Amino acid sequence: MGIRIVIDSTSDVTNEIIEKYNIKMVPLTVNFENGSFLDKVELNSKEFFEKLEAAEKLPTTTLVSPGAFVEAFSEILMDGDQVLGLFLASEFSGTYDSALMAKNMIGSDDIHIIDTRSVCLGAFALILEAIELVHQNKTIEEIVEELEKLKEKIVAVAALDTLKYLEKGGRLSKGQAVVGSILNVKPIITIKDGKISVIEKIRGKNKAVKWFDEWIEKNNYDLSDKTVLLFHGKAYEQLKLLREVIEDKYKIKNIIEQEVGAVIGTHSGPGVLGIGFVNK
Repeated sequence: MGIRIVIDSTSDVTNEIIEKYNIKMVPLTVNFENGSFLDKVELNSKEFFEKLEAAEKLPTTTLVSPGAFVEAFSEILMDGDQVLGLFLASEFSGTYDSALMAKNMIGSDDIHIIDTRSVCLGAFALILEAIELVHQNKTIEEIVEELEKLKEKIVAVAALDTLKYLEKGGRLSKGQAVVGSILNVKPIITIKDGKISVIEKIRGKNKAVKWFDEWIEKNNYDLSDKTVLLFHGKAYEQLKLLREVIEDKYKIKNIIEQEVGAVIGTHSGPGVLGIGFVNK
């Protein structure tokens, strides 16, 4: 009996990793006025940002239904494997609750569900830990216990062009969002314990890379033994610059680059630049 990892599309795990480790990805949905699309299945990052630019009305997102999880979990169980599900923070979406409902509907002890308390690169970082633990042939109970400890050590920080998209999507209050709309202020957010917080406000897009560099130094993060995730949304030149600045300076063991998908892009908007890792 093997262990099969199940994720949702908001972790933005790369296709290479999904294929290499036989991960099952269950997509959320992005709704534009002219139609709905399964994240990463019917709409890739490039197509999404093109549609976002052309849209008069901002898109919305829809969680994964319990039925979609029942189908995914049942397929894995029928193959004789156990299910290890890691999903975005329950505070951000009902997707985690849908997964729990599916587990209860199936009624199997071979389904284990984890609330990552994060999203996007934070969830991705924890999924990488799950892959490593499965590879070490630990039992699913041992893996869950270890991941529950590790999720407290997730570090996920992002620089946004604007808080408008988070506010429109109901992830931040209007009062919090107003800050970023004046004086060309670019907010820096952190995602921790299922909460999004503005931790810094910088003036001008080009200062984001400098901020990340100083932030790593100030926190004395040792990245020499870590896989570091660098994410962007239509900001690849900035990502390349950030990588050039930090890769050798902090002797980073491994870097994975990724562009945010449609669901994350709906809430972050274009211009986002982020970094994530597990600080263990």
